Amino acid sequence: MEQPESLKGHFLISESNMMDPNFRQTVVFMIEHNEEGAFGLVVNRKSDLTVADIIPELANDLGASRAVYVGGPVQQELVSALHSSLPDGPSTTAQEIVPGVFFEPGFRQLQKFFEPEIWESIPLEDRPVIHTFLGYSGWAPGQLEEEMKSGAWVTLKGRPKIVFHENPEQGWRDALRAKGGIYRIFADSNQDPSLN
Repeated sequence: MEQPESLKGHFLISESNMMDPNFRQTVVFMIEHNEEGAFGLVVNRKSDLTVADIIPELANDLGASRAVYVGGPVQQELVSALHSSLPDGPSTTAQEIVPGVFFEPGFRQLQKFFEPEIWESIPLEDRPVIHTFLGYSGWAPGQLEEEMKSGAWVTLKGRPKIVFHENPEQGWRDALRAKGGIYRIFADSNQDPSLN
């Protein structure tokens, strides 16, 4: 199947035979992909940390209840976020990657949504989904293209349901199921397609 020129806004779903532990059974949501390289966030791997652990001023019950995701092996001290629509509209630094999924390169703009009095004042149906990430996944120019040629990744157009999956550890299988065809069988059987 023909690959789009840019994979921005797509998922990279690791093949079952992916040996790199950083990417085994992962779904990477691509934020940017051009001739200068590629950049994305692993959306289905929670860390043992919470927002309260990494941002001291948010050491409250709300911050302690929000997981932090491992965005990838690069610059794991770097904090960024993916979020749904915000009640007061996107910040000046946010970028909508696919409809309903915004990338925020920092965290300062979202901090107020982790303060209990502000969060409680937002009607339930208007509360945004915010996933916080440490680190990212990056590729030098041409590197991702080589990995694609070697069959390391399956691509799928990005969708909020998988980015903000309620059970992230199920994200890889659900992304494969969404791809359909033979991938649905691999997702359900956990069989390695390279053995066929």
